[in-house]
Amino acid sequence: MLSLPDVTLVMIETRRHDLARMAIEDCLRQADFGEALVFSDRRLAVQGATYVAIDDFPTKLGWCEFLWRDVPAYVKTRQALLIQWDSWIFDPAMWREDFLAFDYIGAPWWYRDGRNVGNSGFSLRSKRLMDFLAKREARFPVTTPAEDDLLCRRYRPAIEQETGFCWAPEDVALDFAFERIRAARDSRHFGFHGTFNWPFVLDADRLAERVAIAQRDPYIVNTGMLAEIAAVEAHPFPWRRPHWQQAA
Repeated sequence: MLSLPDVTLVMIETRRHDLARMAIEDCLRQADFGEALVFSDRRLAVQGATYVAIDDFPTKLGWCEFLWRDVPAYVKTRQALLIQWDSWIFDPAMWREDFLAFDYIGAPWWYRDGRNVGNSGFSLRSKRLMDFLAKREARFPVTTPAEDDLLCRRYRPAIEQETGFCWAPEDVALDFAFERIRAARDSRHFGFHGTFNWPFVLDADRLAERVAIAQRDPYIVNTGMLAEIAAVEAHPFPWRRPHWQQAA
């Protein structure tokens, strides 16, 4: 089993409880963390994880505010691996020790402006970056539920210039995780994010199990996530290739 004593696994979920539990269990089967923290309004029975009771969030903005302002006080390790109910460790052999050298890693997006890292649905962020944001709420307010875009595209230039905090390069970030960008259908990554990627990280039985749970959730159904699963299954290559590989 992969040993990650300097990393705390973090899950914040107050709606998709069953899917969240499964994602946590998938990660704990692959790696031994310094700690695993589950923040939820309902106790999730996950062996090896510490439950922290919180209230439900009326909006996604509240979820983001809690992540930035409250979670850092609970993290005691050097880094935190944030997962969501639709993300988990995909290939533990792809872990690289130099991931720990960066303050933020998330799956690359599709931008070409140097602020392309990255998606927070499966992301590694340093304790010092988390503490920095928590102590500077007035300077770096959470103004949108897209907290990854806010942090990595809007606030990143100022944070890097003033502090020396370091985001991972795009190629390293792609080794870490994929979402909408992937080099090849069989390329290897430590983790992933997105229901639309479930067909490529789950066998048929496990996929059917998760889809059955998702079908009972009005939010997942109404946002078209299940329809997107079918669409990407039918596509021979349902991702964009990294722009730096296209140029090559």
